Amino acid sequence: MTSKRLIRYFVMAILMQLTAAIFVHSTENHSSTSAPVKIFYGLNESHSTSWAQAADNGTIGITYFRHDETDKPEGSLIYKTIKPDMAENEEIVSSGRRLENSVLLFDSISQPHIFAASSNNSDQIIVHFFKDSGLWQNDTIVHFYNEGGKFIYELSAESGPDGSFHLLVLKTRSNPDSDDYYLAFLDAYLYNLSNSSGSWQKELVHNYDTIWTLDEYSKALCRQDIAVDKNGCVHIVFGEQIDGLTASSIDRLQYASNKSGSWEMETAVQGPSSERTSAGWYPSLCLDDLNQPYISCAYIKRFNAGSARSAELRLYSRGTNSSWNYEVIADKDDGYYGGDGRRYTGALTHLVFDQNNDPHIIFSDIASSHAGNNYFNLGNIRHAVKKQSSWQMETIFRQPLPSAFYNAVEMYGMCLLIHEDTDRIHIIGQQLEINSENDYSCALVHRTISCSTNISQNRSLFDNYILRQNYPNPFNSKTAISYQLAAISHVDLSIYNNLGKKVQTLISKNQPAGNYTAEWDAAGFAGGVYFCRLKTGKRILTKKMVYVR
Repeated sequence: MTSKRLIRYFVMAILMQLTAAIFVHSTENHSSTSAPVKIFYGLNESHSTSWAQAADNGTIGITYFRHDETDKPEGSLIYKTIKPDMAENEEIVSSGRRLENSVLLFDSISQPHIFAASSNNSDQIIVHFFKDSGLWQNDTIVHFYNEGGKFIYELSAESGPDGSFHLLVLKTRSNPDSDDYYLAFLDAYLYNLSNSSGSWQKELVHNYDTIWTLDEYSKALCRQDIAVDKNGCVHIVFGEQIDGLTASSIDRLQYASNKSGSWEMETAVQGPSSERTSAGWYPSLCLDDLNQPYISCAYIKRFNAGSARSAELRLYSRGTNSSWNYEVIADKDDGYYGGDGRRYTGALTHLVFDQNNDPHIIFSDIASSHAGNNYFNLGNIRHAVKKQSSWQMETIFRQPLPSAFYNAVEMYGMCLLIHEDTDRIHIIGQQLEINSENDYSCALVHRTISCSTNISQNRSLFDNYILRQNYPNPFNSKTAISYQLAAISHVDLSIYNNLGKKVQTLISKNQPAGNYTAEWDAAGFAGGVYFCRLKTGKRILTKKMVYVR
């Protein structure tokens, strides 16, 4: 990869002098002016972990793009579900061109909401797909009209405690799949979109140089993530390139939050000034039960010429005075490697805390090689969980060793899903199989881990969290809602209408283990279907209620 980086620096220097003359913007999602390197397209191109989610009812949802075999840019946006009994189903949401950049969220009544980005030379939009009476409908939630650049490159999503939706949108000055490939990272804009106020609002978070487009190096690379805490405050991380047009450039990972009412930023991951590093690649941000931010990522050390000499999986936690501490989770592969040795791992991370506040991380190994054809492939699915201060690791999906950059089977993206009311952890991945530069395919991978033992730990005399059916039901005016807590928990007991909008909060406080009953007086509300939602930490239970006036 040394030669590739030297070529990159040389090409960048030339392009900087010629940009005014040769700069050509993409006129559609797939540029008519090709990139100088091969661009691979996966089933989902959001560059996030938001394309697969677990609903409150235990359903696993996936959004992806099924390419037309004869015309790759054309195809169908698919919504795939996996039920708790493992039954699978697929629906066509929409058809069109380059709909790979999509994310999925579920509302409080487990209805799917898909957000898909589309870009052209005059406008960049995000379309919201949702179901109404069982049929897919859509509306456009934002028009950028070239504000912040002409391409929506990355998209991440998270739900708020009030049922609102939050989108993190990375815009670049052009489509990297064009002759602007080497310079598209410059002058990027990061936006937060939210409907928490009742309508969609767009807010600029930061203007900066994002991490290079690196398809000739790592075919899949995520640069950002978003999390929303119990108070509705938004936390984000994003990768930033410093001195990206020089041979001494470095990467760092920035953390930002709007807890104070405005965006405040700090550096979470950065290497020492004496060392070449790519700090914070493949980041995943998650909040624990106390709203404390944690980041899993790869930390890559480099030789002065730019080639990677090692890569390790790290977990960062935020301490006092905005300081960030880390522990190394893994620094060697488990069977997927290249000619440079066995010191490369930590790619495509996804961090999730379970109901016991134990962190889980999925990640891939890295095959790095400078022998023959240089390559940097990402393979295997590994799972790490911290129990009683000790990390336990296993490889749950293995792939064959790559023999070249264009002759490999590797991972292209992964999502970790933990639902508290089942005994399974789900991992959804994209597997990229490359036979040659122009012959490749991508398929979904689904693996599960049994976690019965983990779930049974730390149980109290009240051996489960239960939301009982309200009584009476149907009811007129007043109804009783009973629930059980297995341990001391922050309880949010709220009522939602059939559109998924919160209409009243009944309980919002800490309560010890035990049985409780709350009463809802619906006088003043319209008759119809309502949903009672019990949220304790990351655990959410829902019951349907019918109010008859």
